[in-house]
Amino acid sequence: MDFEPDRRRSRLAGACASALALALAAAPLHAATDSHGGVTLPAASVDASGIATAVLQATRQTAQTQATATVLDPQPLLALAAQLLAAQAQVAAATAADDAARLEAARTAALYRDGENASLQQVQAAAALAAQTQAQQRIAQAQAQAARSGARAQWGPALAALAARGPQALDAYVQGRSALLAVVLPAGPRSASSTPPGTTITLSMPAAGPLPAHLIGPSPRADAVVQGATYFYRADLARGDGAGLRIDQRLDATVPLGGAVQTGVTVPAAAVIWYAGQPWAYVETAAGQYARRPLSLGSRHAGGWFEPSGWRAGERVVVRGGELLISQELLPPPGAKPPAGDGDGD
Repeated sequence: MDFEPDRRRSRLAGACASALALALAAAPLHAATDSHGGVTLPAASVDASGIATAVLQATRQTAQTQATATVLDPQPLLALAAQLLAAQAQVAAATAADDAARLEAARTAALYRDGENASLQQVQAAAALAAQTQAQQRIAQAQAQAARSGARAQWGPALAALAARGPQALDAYVQGRSALLAVVLPAGPRSASSTPPGTTITLSMPAAGPLPAHLIGPSPRADAVVQGATYFYRADLARGDGAGLRIDQRLDATVPLGGAVQTGVTVPAAAVIWYAGQPWAYVETAAGQYARRPLSLGSRHAGGWFEPSGWRAGERVVVRGGELLISQELLPPPGAKPPAGDGDGD
């Protein structure tokens, strides 16, 4: 999963923390650190640094996984709907022509048998035309069946059935009232299961907050990178302009997997800092005392990071100033000599 946006935000927050540290140079933080990821600040330094905390609340949720959602272009599906509609029209026209030819052949044969104004040549011509229109009908039916089979192979049964209703059935996607998404689950035992994931997932929108999306059906396509099971989802948008979604845009999605309900806490995304490729957060263990704890890589969801163990409801987590704390924690101890070769080269 791509956490690069979080890393960019962390780098930006780190730059802000660095600027704050420079601003506080005239009033040193006087931080004390320990070997277990702890930082202690006097009350004056806490106030000056602008460190803020939030109380962790107990939450309950079923098992979840993180997936990648890609915004799809609806135009190929719209073209498919037009193709299916044309194939249906060809079948209808061929059927009507065949019905008319068969009736004419029967009428001409009856006239010939009754000795009325119909020759043998007319009977044979009518029969030949009826055979021709019947063949054309069968060709049109075969072509329509091939188009339907191709639609299912490319888009799955649910979207193929929607496209078969005609282009008007796709108006919500074309006009931007809804977004069509392909959601890829991470490879693993769940991807090998034929049971679909939760019918409603949550998308992490860059600027608009969480957005629900609803299951349409399984996709026959495979992602070139993730190689997990893929499903089509529909996200209904508040505005008719696509709500800022762009074709081929990739979003993080939280997918419920069902099973037993877990109890834990949700660490807000604002508390998360990245260090050495691992997400962390600081907890205030006492007034002015902060301890850094790791977060589980697989626990992320749209509302934050769900942690079923290692964290307790009621604890205060640092939601502003974590980068400043880690910068203090990683400072060399007083009196430490710089590594050899760090001189100015004089």
